[in-house]
Formats: sequence, C-alpha cells, structure tokens
Amino acid sequence: MGSRTVLITGASSGIGEALALEYARSGARLALLARRKEELERVAQGVLAQGGTAHVYPVDVTDVSAVEDAVQRADRDLGSLDLVIANAGMSKPVAAPLLTVKTCTDIVDVNVRGALATLTAAIPSMVAARRGHLVGVTSLAGLRGMPGFGPYSATKAALSTFLETLRVELRPLGIRVTDVMPGFVETPLVPKDLFTPFMWPVSRAARHVKNKLERGPAVVAFPMPLVALMSIAAALPRFLYDPIMRAVVR
Repeated sequence: MGSRTVLITGASSGIGEALALEYARSGARLALLARRKEELERVAQGVLAQGGTAHVYPVDVTDVSAVEDAVQRADRDLGSLDLVIANAGMSKPVAAPLLTVKTCTDIVDVNVRGALATLTAAIPSMVAARRGHLVGVTSLAGLRGMPGFGPYSATKAALSTFLETLRVELRPLGIRVTDVMPGFVETPLVPKDLFTPFMWPVSRAARHVKNKLERGPAVVAFPMPLVALMSIAAALPRFLYDPIMRAVVR
C-alpha cells in the first residue's frame, strides 16, 4: 500500500507541486508547506480535483521553529505522517569571484537548515510509531563541485551525507530514508540560459519519484544518462577533473 499521509515542503511550485498532484491521484491526504499562501491554496484545489485532500501550512523553511511547529501540527491534523518529503530548495548561479557570504548563507538556510528542520521534526513521532519514510530532494550536482553553483552543490552534498546517516541509524527502527537526486528538471529553479542536457518535464520527474519511493530505496537518481556522466565525474581524480571543468567554464 502506498503512503496515505504525505507532507511536502516547497509544495507551491515545481517538483513539490507535481508530487502533490501525483499523490492526490492515489487518494492521499497531504500537508503542503511553502511560503506563498495563495499558491499553496491553488495547489490544494488541484489536489482536491485529483481526488486527494490537503492541509496548507504557509511557512518559510528558513524559520526552523516555524517549520518544526508546522510539521508537528500536520502530524496531529493528519493523524500521522507516512511520508515526509523535504523538497524546498533554491539555486542561484554565481561565479566564485562574485560570491558573498550572504549568497552562500541564503542557499544554506533553505537547502540545508530548512531540510534538516523538516526531517528532524518528523523523527520523534515516526520513532514512536516505528514506521515512516523520510525523503530529501538533493541533486546530482551534489556529487561533485559544479563551477558557478558552488553553494548549491555544497548544500546538496551536505544533505545527501545527512540522509545517509539517517538511513543507517533509523532503518532498525522501521523508518526508511531516501535521497532523491534529480538531474535537470523543468522548474522555475533552472536558469533559462543554462545548458541542461537530458532535462525532464516536471510531471515525468514527479511520477518517476513517486513510483520509485513505493519500494523505499536508499537513492532515487535520474535520468540515467546524466547519472552515468556524473558518476564518472565523481570518480575522476582532481588532476583530471579540475582542468576539464576549467575548460568547460571557458
């Protein structure tokens, strides 16, 4: 049986919205978290139209106390949380000479602190129930430092490492943990002028993720051609990787 109650952050657009609609088609009850209340309510109407139900929780994931409160309220409102997806994220391409600490911390606050707040807030009730599924949406860009996307790559690598530790420690307690690592997905996060090989429409990505999560794998990475390329890049020694990437940047 699939997940009956699902919490999704970043649910007002992109992958989060598409996942909400996919789970709605299975009749799931959803908790939708994002900053923009009007957009959340629009997505909630779409969920209803697809056969699901939705509670909306307008919250900025950088406010970790508010996130913890929203996750706990959703747990009470829905009776339990079968699946929690920390999907909210941001990406801002910036060349290294133009980086500021604010640029970096803005991305860290959303991609790392927001995700950690979401996941850790759900752990106590899942441990008590000895069941549940925690999911973090990272990126293939976290497999290696991507020039122009240094803070983004770093945050996704950090979240992947955190998810790995959760997976090892929580599995004996009946809790599954999955790292979802997309390549390029057609969402507002992707710059229009960026080279985006093997890009997937967001609806295809959401359908793929939902289907894969049913089996509770450790990692869901896609699309396979880009997974293969990034796996090769991750295995390259620095003396090869560095000049190749400098040539790409030029």
